Amino acid sequence: MSSKQDKKKKKRKKSSSTTKGSGKSVKKKTSSNSNNNNSNNNNESKSSSSSGKKSKNMRGKTDLGPSLGYEDMTLMENMTLDGVLENLKLRYEESLIYTYTSSILVAINPYKRLPIYTDGHVKCYKGTRLGKLPPHIFAISETAYTNMINMEKNQSVLVSGESGAGKTESTKLILQFLSARTSRESPIEQMVLASVPVLEAMGNAKTGRNDNSSRFGKLIKIQFDDDRYITGSTMDTYLLEKSRLIYQAKGERNFHVFYQMTMGMNEEEKEKYRFREPEYYNYINKSGCYDCKGVSESESLEEFREGLKVFGINDELEHKMFKVLASVLHLGNVVFEGQDNAEIADEDSQTQVEILSDLLCIPSEKLEWALTHKKIKMRNETINKPLTPQQARDQTDALAKFLYNRLFKWLVEQLNICTHAEEYKSFIGVLDIFGFELFEINSLEQFLINYANEKLQQFFNHQIFKLEQKIYEEEEIDWTVIEFVDNQECLDLIEQRRPPGILSILDEECKFPRATDQTFIRKLNDNFEKKHKYYNKPRLAQTKFAVKHFAGEVDYEITGWRDKNKDELPEHLSETIATSEDMFIAILYGEEGDDSKINVGGKKKAVKSPMPGKKRGRGGKGGRGGRGGRGGRGGRGGGASQSSSSKNSKLTVGGQFKSQLQNLMDTLGATEPYFIRCVKPNPEKVPNKFDQELIYNQLLYAGMLETIRIRRLGYPIRWTHSDFWKRFKVILPHVSGDLSRSKETATKLAGELGIAMPDRAQIGLTKVFLKQELANELEDRRNVALTDVIIFIQKWWRMVSLRAHFVESKQSVALLQSWWRMAVRTKKFKRERKSSFLIQSWWRMNLAIKERKALIEAKRKAEEARRRKEEEERKKRIKKLGLAKVEEEERLKKQLEEEKDAEEIAKLKKQLEEGAAAEKAVEEKKKKKKKKKKVNKEGTIELEKNEEVDIPIDVDTKITVGIGWNGKSKEMDASCIMFRYKEHRDDVYKFKPRSRDGAVIHRKGWYGKLISSNNQEDLQQLDVNLKKISSKINTLIVVVTLFTSGTTFSSLKDPYVRIIDSKTTKEYTRFTIPSSGDENAKIMCKIFRHGYSGWKIKAIGHPGHGRLYKHMISKVNPFLDPLPPRRKFKIKVHRGKITAIKGKTNVNSLNTYCQIRFDLDSTKTKIIKKSATPIWKSTHQVSGYATNIEFSVFHRRSFAKTAFLGRSVIDVRETMKMNQEWVHIDNDENALIKGDLKLSIVEV
Repeated sequence: MSSKQDKKKKKRKKSSSTTKGSGKSVKKKTSSNSNNNNSNNNNESKSSSSSGKKSKNMRGKTDLGPSLGYEDMTLMENMTLDGVLENLKLRYEESLIYTYTSSILVAINPYKRLPIYTDGHVKCYKGTRLGKLPPHIFAISETAYTNMINMEKNQSVLVSGESGAGKTESTKLILQFLSARTSRESPIEQMVLASVPVLEAMGNAKTGRNDNSSRFGKLIKIQFDDDRYITGSTMDTYLLEKSRLIYQAKGERNFHVFYQMTMGMNEEEKEKYRFREPEYYNYINKSGCYDCKGVSESESLEEFREGLKVFGINDELEHKMFKVLASVLHLGNVVFEGQDNAEIADEDSQTQVEILSDLLCIPSEKLEWALTHKKIKMRNETINKPLTPQQARDQTDALAKFLYNRLFKWLVEQLNICTHAEEYKSFIGVLDIFGFELFEINSLEQFLINYANEKLQQFFNHQIFKLEQKIYEEEEIDWTVIEFVDNQECLDLIEQRRPPGILSILDEECKFPRATDQTFIRKLNDNFEKKHKYYNKPRLAQTKFAVKHFAGEVDYEITGWRDKNKDELPEHLSETIATSEDMFIAILYGEEGDDSKINVGGKKKAVKSPMPGKKRGRGGKGGRGGRGGRGGRGGRGGGASQSSSSKNSKLTVGGQFKSQLQNLMDTLGATEPYFIRCVKPNPEKVPNKFDQELIYNQLLYAGMLETIRIRRLGYPIRWTHSDFWKRFKVILPHVSGDLSRSKETATKLAGELGIAMPDRAQIGLTKVFLKQELANELEDRRNVALTDVIIFIQKWWRMVSLRAHFVESKQSVALLQSWWRMAVRTKKFKRERKSSFLIQSWWRMNLAIKERKALIEAKRKAEEARRRKEEEERKKRIKKLGLAKVEEEERLKKQLEEEKDAEEIAKLKKQLEEGAAAEKAVEEKKKKKKKKKKVNKEGTIELEKNEEVDIPIDVDTKITVGIGWNGKSKEMDASCIMFRYKEHRDDVYKFKPRSRDGAVIHRKGWYGKLISSNNQEDLQQLDVNLKKISSKINTLIVVVTLFTSGTTFSSLKDPYVRIIDSKTTKEYTRFTIPSSGDENAKIMCKIFRHGYSGWKIKAIGHPGHGRLYKHMISKVNPFLDPLPPRRKFKIKVHRGKITAIKGKTNVNSLNTYCQIRFDLDSTKTKIIKKSATPIWKSTHQVSGYATNIEFSVFHRRSFAKTAFLGRSVIDVRETMKMNQEWVHIDNDENALIKGDLKLSIVEV
């Protein structure tokens, strides 16, 4: 808490103590009332009433404020509006702005900051039931979150009240609590909170009643996953007040963003957008109000920009947005003159046209002609007709509203794209919609806003009065009917078709070319004057009528209603904007007049909010109904989902808003609603002022007294007989019962619990009805009983855990002892064995020495005998042949032996040389093979046209597709179009830089930074996460379109597409596009699935024509695979055989399972532990549209982690039948094992 807040808090405490005496009588009266009420309800009433003294509610170190007055007004005895008003005033004077009416929260705007929204308050209300702590908006949020989990039903919180009552701030507090409630770091929570300043800048404005009034309605759906964490959000918007762009009443302002730009930008930025002082612009100088008290426009602009960055809107997109917003301001300063033919009035107006030309990138002559003329289409020709100055002014205003509305819808679409969840379990909807409005001049916008409030009041009546009393009658319990004011007749006056209501008559008048405002008001008076009690005709007013709403009578000025309801923009103006040289403006304001052009960053179809259960989530869409003009200008900045209309049946503003409201009611009706009634304390918007008359009127028309009465007398908590028994039996576990006779069982349990009936509860035909205070008591008793059970289980578990630890320790000690004894004996044995080995070796050595000596002696004797024998023989030969002859023979014999030895040596040398040569050849062959493998793995693979190659990357790794060419760059757009066979599923390009699943990201559109590979910079890059990509997408087509006028591929030098490993930034493949003709688009390559987890790339390089990627969607059909027929197979995985594994892991230590994938079906076998020959014997059925079946083998590691080992892809044949056949595991780079799988496949 800041020092300023500390000072304010001390000051407030001081003022509270000084005014304590003045409120003494009121407090005593309140105390006596509460004490009387306490006779029956001690616990609840004590917490809900006050004593004569103020006592503080403390929870830990968090101050929850004093206990004062009645915290729940259903416990009051003075059941009058004066009593309610007195209680609210007593609490408001002590800054207690929240009060309960059972589960309905009444919130009074304090017009100052209170220190009651801290992290400490969030922790206090987290997990606390409603009513246990003082009233707070966090308590309602916690109740909605808890009931979403317990009841497994979607919830909604409806924030209602007059303009300036604090609805927008209450909505932000609910979002703040839900974001903090899940207690998990997630970018989604940050995005939900970051969307607030973005939407406030574009959709909020200062009015006479509120400095930050929402000029559009919104339903925010916070989506939760199975673990009840926030996983996404979507936003539906309703009825953006576009007329505020043109006119503001005195003391009011235009939308905040215009003042942030003109007063918050620095001089350099103002020069960029040609801004002057705000007093200069006609669109914001009419009211004379330029600032808001306590608001810094520069700081607000910085918050707006920071919010845009969170949603991936980079500096380039932000600049283009500001160009459009600046254009809107400059349009208001274009002045026309002349009588019959409008012309630009002066040099200043001509300067404004030149500025508009620069900002919108449209030639000034073309833009000036479009503003001062219109086209009239005849049967076979088009006539260009000049406009009068007033007509040109009206047409320019229509263009300004069109530009702003389209940009607002696009921005909401961007927020939904970033925050929507592909899958979610349930949601909590927070409705923040415009309050009841009554101005000096009330036009069509106020009529529709008040119509929406009538609709919400009817929903409130239905939930609180009609539905509840109907249930009591059906259950046949003792009940006295409570009368309430039903506004159905007022709604019939507005929306009925037959007989026609006001909206039907207005739509009918819009169809007649000769209809005027006078014919419209005449029809209204003829149909309703003195015939309908809720319609009135003011005296002396020719163009006004009055409607008696639930909040009071309002006079409506009908001038211009027909034009606002048709909301048309001439076709030639939308065509002119679509010819902009700025690609963002050209796409956003496309000439086709449908929402496909609006979705620069979004989806194409709205999806109704699904009901509970796992579902596909979609972001909220812009208004999808038909529009009154060629360019499709609905008066809303998005809206609830609805069926699209054809161009021949365009919905009017009123018709579309009526359809949106009905869809909203359907969505709310399918949820469990909670109501927050915001009350405006005074019209001056000052703190500490309680205007009793103003608040009295608000409570009166809101039906607060009837609400308190039905909540006090009624039974808001109800359980079926069986659910009542199951929930509260834990309080009295000894009570027995039979659920087949559920009513008797529930009655028996209620009696045993000591419930006083019918004062505090009643038992109906199928349900048990409880008062809120009784339900709270039972829940507390149940929590105590559950706590006792939990403590007992915890004790038992601690005992089991400690005993298990003791047994484990005992076993460990025994094992350690046995191991130690074994170790000691082993050591002794080894020592003895070593000694024996030493002795044995010494003994053997002695024996060997003796034997060696004997052998040496025998050899010496044999050698001496041989020599003596040879000497005797030589002497005999000398004696016989002579000495010379014997010496000659000995010489020859010695020579012969030497020659023989030399020959043997040469032969042996030759063999050694041949062996060395062969060994060297084998070594060189191995080196060459190794070198070749290295080149294939790390070098670039140059692809030829139509050549296919595997992408050898791990399934967890990203790839980057780079596109570019050598030489001077041109403006281009690289698009990735995603298909499921030939069905277009998604796309990514510069201005929609992220796919729905987040797997494909346009780097230049999202990050704005490109990675460099092989010292080469690409012009554009696409990041593709092949593991994260949706399983419903099997083909990605990369398309390049040239946007620079007159540029073709023939003027480019060596255009190429390449694949880069995003992790190592190494280039893997490259395809250089062949020389081309005069086309300005090119289908570059195709990335498609091989099996399920494998991917291939195919080089295409096919020419095409079109400035936008949408033009190429139909031209890629020849390169897409047709959808195969649906097939169903029965697969049995018998066993596997793993023969080798990379690394040091032992094949016998693998815990393996096999996963079967066929199209979108995926199933897996059980896990076989520590076996190289796993026997699964698992049978599965799969079905889908695919041409192959993938079998992947995984290793299950600790902590539920898995490792990919290998896979085998089997092509689906026309007749598919395999009976216990062995298939090899593919030997690709990702495979860690070698082996086979034994499979049986049969088609069913």
